[in-house]
Amino acid sequence: MARTDRLPAAARRFVATVVVGRFGAGLTLPYTLIFLHEVRHMALPTVGALLAVPGFVGLVAVPVSGALVDRLGPRRVLVTCQLLQAAACLVIAAATTPLTVLPGLVLLGLGLGPSFPAGAALLNGLVAGPDQVQRAFGLNFTALNAAIGTGALLASAVVDVHRPRTFIVLFLGNAVCQVAGAVLLPQGRVPERVAEKADRPSYREALADPLLRRICLVSLLLSLAGYASLDSGVPAFARVEGGVEPSAVGLVFVVNTVTIVSLQLLFLRFLRGRRRSSALAATGLLWSLSWVLLGAVSVGSDATRLTALLVYGGLFGVGEMLMAPTLQPLVNALATDRLRGRYNALSGLMFSICFVIAPAVSGVLIGNGLGRWWLAGLVAMGVVAALVSARLRGALTDEQDGLPSGLDAEGERRLEVVP
Repeated sequence: MARTDRLPAAARRFVATVVVGRFGAGLTLPYTLIFLHEVRHMALPTVGALLAVPGFVGLVAVPVSGALVDRLGPRRVLVTCQLLQAAACLVIAAATTPLTVLPGLVLLGLGLGPSFPAGAALLNGLVAGPDQVQRAFGLNFTALNAAIGTGALLASAVVDVHRPRTFIVLFLGNAVCQVAGAVLLPQGRVPERVAEKADRPSYREALADPLLRRICLVSLLLSLAGYASLDSGVPAFARVEGGVEPSAVGLVFVVNTVTIVSLQLLFLRFLRGRRRSSALAATGLLWSLSWVLLGAVSVGSDATRLTALLVYGGLFGVGEMLMAPTLQPLVNALATDRLRGRYNALSGLMFSICFVIAPAVSGVLIGNGLGRWWLAGLVAMGVVAALVSARLRGALTDEQDGLPSGLDAEGERRLEVVP
C-alpha cells in the first residue's frame, strides 16, 4: 500500500531551513546569560531582568504577527522574523552595557516569538492530509531539537570566558544561520485578497470558535505543566531542593534531546491512525508523572537523585514526542485559510504567556522553600490538561482528530486515555 505520509519537496526544504536556523540558535542559546554576566560583567539580577524582555515583547508581537500572516502570508512574516533575529545577534554581540544590549533583546522578542506560529502556518500549507501533517510536524520538532543540540555542543567546544571573541564569533554565526534560513525558505500558500472590509478576518471571529478556546486552554495548561516550567524551574529545584551538581542538571537536557532525536520517528509510526486528542491527554498524564519523579531528587542517595533526574528528562521527552505532531496540526485542522495566522498566534500566545509566568512562580515558590507545592501544582495542571484533552474527542470530527480519511470507529487504532 502506498504511503500517505511521504512529505513533498517543499516541506522537506522547510525542515532543512529549520535545521539551519535552530543550529544557529543553539550556538548562543545556552551562553547568552554567561556572555552578559561573565564577559560583559553585568550584574546577575540585571541579566535575569534583561532576559525576560524577549518574552514580554513576544506577548505583543505574537498577536500582531498572526494578523500579518493572514494578510501577507506566513513566508513573508517568517523571513522578517529570521532577519530580526539576525539583527538581534549583531546588537547583542556588540553590546557592553545593559542599555546597549536592550535593543538587541527587543529585536529578539520581535523575531523569536512570532516565528513559531508563522512557521506552523507555513508548514501546514506545504502538506496535505492527516498523515502528512503529523509526520511534517513531528520531523520538524525532531530536526529542531537535533539542530539546537548540535549547535550547543559545537559552541561548548569553542566558548572561553577569558576570550570574549569566542562568544562574538558564536553570535555572528547565529546571525549568518538566520539569514541563510530566511533565503532558503520555500514559498507557502498566499492568502486571498479580501475586498470587503466586513469580510476581513479578525481575532474576534477566531475567538468565537469554542473549539479553539478549548485548545488554547489545553495549550496554556500543557505549557505551564511542560516547557515553561522545565526551562525555569527544573534547574532551580534540582539545585535548591536536591543539591544536585550543575553538570548533572545539564544532563537532563542531554537525555531529553537524545530521547527525542532517537525515538521520534518510531512515535510518528505509533501515532498514525490514532486520535490527536488522546495523544494530548497522554502528554498531560506523562508530564504529571514526570513531575512526581522529579520530587525524588530531594530524597535518597546521590545515585538515586541523579537517576530520578535523568528518568525525568527521558519521560518528559516522551510527552513531547506525543504533543509535537498533534497540538499544532490540531489547531491548523480547525483553522480556515483566512484565519490560519490568528489561530496559530492565539495558540502560540498561550506559550508566550507561560514563559513570562512560570519563571516568576517557580522562583518565588522554590526560593521560599515551597518547592513541593510547586510540584503539586504542576502535577495537577497536567491532569487537568489530560481531562480537557480527552473531552475534546466528542467535539472533533475524525479528520480534525487526526484519523485518516475513511477510517471508521472500528478501524481506528487505539490510544485510549481516560483520566
